[in-house]
Amino acid sequence: MSTDQEFWGGSDIVYYCLVDKKRTNAYKRAITNAVNKGDIVADLGSGTGIFAHFALMAGAKKVYAVEADKNLFNTLKKSLKNRYGDRVEVINGDASKVKFPEKLDVVICEMIATGLIDEYQVPVMNNINKYLKNSSIIIPERIKNFADLVYNNDKFYGLRLPIVRYEYFEQIDKEATNTDSFSKKQMYSEIDFRERNKLSISANLNIKILKNGIINGIRISNETYFHNNSKLGGTLAYCMPLILPIEQTIVKKGDKLNLNLKYRICEGLENMQYTLINHQ
Repeated sequence: MSTDQEFWGGSDIVYYCLVDKKRTNAYKRAITNAVNKGDIVADLGSGTGIFAHFALMAGAKKVYAVEADKNLFNTLKKSLKNRYGDRVEVINGDASKVKFPEKLDVVICEMIATGLIDEYQVPVMNNINKYLKNSSIIIPERIKNFADLVYNNDKFYGLRLPIVRYEYFEQIDKEATNTDSFSKKQMYSEIDFRERNKLSISANLNIKILKNGIINGIRISNETYFHNNSKLGGTLAYCMPLILPIEQTIVKKGDKLNLNLKYRICEGLENMQYTLINHQ
């Protein structure tokens, strides 16, 4: 019987990412398209190491797999080193501070959460910038963040419970977690990961109501874009739309509302500030 306790991981999220076929296959296609034989690749926040495997299978000369979680790091050393030897270097460290001895041909960094509210994609990529060539490919390349106004079913067990939630469970019980949109999605930020980006977002949106009814939520969603012109929206383990509760408000078709949205990237929901004013 094995007594090895160095297993995946600090969180079961890496498992959900691994088995989320829509998310993982989208990245596999992008990696396979980007990596050429002899390339130097960095896989930042390597997790289970699946993206490092894809890069090495595509012909990468060297892959730097960076992972902060100690359990994941120990497992990565075994799963990657045993298979690929010196073609891979597994680094236990903070990807926002890691240093590399050479320039990188391809950078894979999937530290993305809805709206970039959590996770560390931007500070990590701000650090990695200095290791890029003009020809380097970033996976993913950029992100667009959107907001729309919705009615969110917030009634549970005979009670109204207006809480922050992700739209995970639409896939399980759509009726119980019904969300009805009352406006078009509006983009409130676009971030190119090749650039050095600010760690804050401030947006002011004028939103037109499309039908009569009641709204009680702001939905945040995003799309990530790859170098091969493909894109990926929310999946079960990747950037699922997020609903922020607001005071229940009766609206009419044609009403114009002003949404002010401010937050610091990667600092969590507790730092978010948002106000909604109906001008009609």
